[in-house]
Amino acid sequence: MVDSWVTVVDTAIKIGLGAAIAAISGYVGLVKSQKHENDKFKCELFYRLQQEKKEKYLELLVQSQELIQSHLYTCSTPDSIACKEYIRAFNEVQLLSEDNIRVPAFQMFSAVEAFVYLRKNQQEVDLIDSMVRKAREKISIFQKIAQVEVTKQYQET
Repeated sequence: MVDSWVTVVDTAIKIGLGAAIAAISGYVGLVKSQKHENDKFKCELFYRLQQEKKEKYLELLVQSQELIQSHLYTCSTPDSIACKEYIRAFNEVQLLSEDNIRVPAFQMFSAVEAFVYLRKNQQEVDLIDSMVRKAREKISIFQKIAQVEVTKQYQET
């Protein structure tokens, strides 16, 4: 009788330990699987945001260069469609970006805007040329910073 009682207890302990081991390994597997899914989601989100930033940065750069080119000899008014679209593109970049992008974008925007609104027929050619150079310099600085930003690789945190 004692022998059968010991056998029953031994079997119960083995079954209990087996169940506990199965539960723990199932939990660990679930946690690892969930972590992998979360990491995959974060990576996809990162690259989707990178693509959106790239498109917004490119649009702002293109509009900057188009405004300079189209206003080399004429001035524009702040209520023109091109200027309103430029302001919108600038604000989209400002909302999407961190400070390392926002500051050069603002400097570029300011230089381009100052040149576009300048009354060209009342100014010296040297002033116009220096403003164009400054605006193009700010564009090239922003272009490099934006290029570094959108080519970053995803890193787990």
